[in-house]
Amino acid sequence: MIHSASALGSIVATCARYTYDVITKSMKLFVLLLCLPWSWAFVPPARQAHQSYGTTLSMAPKFDKSVGKWVVTSEEEGPEAGYGPTKTLLLRGPKPFFSRVVTPDDYEQAVLKFMAGDKCSREVAQGNMDRYLENGQDWAFERLEAEKKGRPYPTYHVLNQKQAVLTIVWSALVFWVGFRILAKYFI
Repeated sequence: MIHSASALGSIVATCARYTYDVITKSMKLFVLLLCLPWSWAFVPPARQAHQSYGTTLSMAPKFDKSVGKWVVTSEEEGPEAGYGPTKTLLLRGPKPFFSRVVTPDDYEQAVLKFMAGDKCSREVAQGNMDRYLENGQDWAFERLEAEKKGRPYPTYHVLNQKQAVLTIVWSALVFWVGFRILAKYFI
């Protein structure tokens, strides 16, 4: 009887130690996840120089009622005329990037609709969609402010080289530190 009680005590002690380890690791992971929003500090600022759209489009995309989708009418309106997902990631961060990669058809339709509505180039439409997907309320506010003050709309498709380099360096540093923490405490 005493032998089974000591075995039971040993099992309880092992379970308590395991529970303590799990709780400790969970708390460390929770603290790490709390630090994740700080990575948004490395996304380029939303406001950039104002310019007019200026477009070379001869025809805007058209809505095809039979298919229920926007269609391009020339090559300069197609996806190859714009920029790729990597530039979206550098310009606006992970939120619009993942939205673009996960739902490419919705993204394409939104860009074509914006091009038709504002009569702008594909890059300008992509920049606006990326900004909208990043933070729709700020995008709408910035456009309304530009209209009120009679200024051209903000440009969101121009990549600031210095900001891109800083973003890449800081992101690499954050990921390296995060990986080191994960490797030390969780792997």
